[in-house]
Amino acid sequence: MKVRDVYMDNSGFVDRVLESDSIEKVVAVMGAIKTTRTVFVVDKSENLLGVITIQEIFDRIFDEMKPRIIGWFRKKKEKDLKARDIMRPVTSVSLDDELGDALRVASAAKLQDLPVCEDGKVVGELDCFELLAGLVAENKNYFKE
Repeated sequence: MKVRDVYMDNSGFVDRVLESDSIEKVVAVMGAIKTTRTVFVVDKSENLLGVITIQEIFDRIFDEMKPRIIGWFRKKKEKDLKARDIMRPVTSVSLDDELGDALRVASAAKLQDLPVCEDGKVVGELDCFELLAGLVAENKNYFKE
C-alpha cells in the first residue's frame, strides 16, 4: 500500500510556517488547532526545509517544560528566535512511497506527522493514525493466529 492511499490531502491546510517566522507565530499556528503536533518549515517558494514539533517548543521555549500563561517569551534571546533556529531537518515521504518505508522514516525521525512532498513542496501530511490504519489494513492477516 502506498502513502497516496492513506494520507490526508490537506495541502491547503497543512500547518506550515516560513523559516523567518517568529517563535511566537510558530506557537500561534500550533495552538490554533488542538491536534497540531508538528509544523512544517518552508521557504518563500514553499519548499520544505524542516519541522518543528511541540516537543521542540517545550524543550526550547518553556522553562523546565512547564508552560506558563504569562512570560512565555520573557528572555529577549528567545523572543528573537526564528523558526529556522529551532527547526530540525526532516526526511519527507512521497505519494508513491510504500507505507513500510514511511514507517521507517517516521521511526528514524521520531515524528508522528510526516510531510508528504512532491517536487520538494508539501502536498499533505501522513499522521501516525493514518499510517497505523494503513499498515493494519495491509497486514490484517499478520494479527490473526
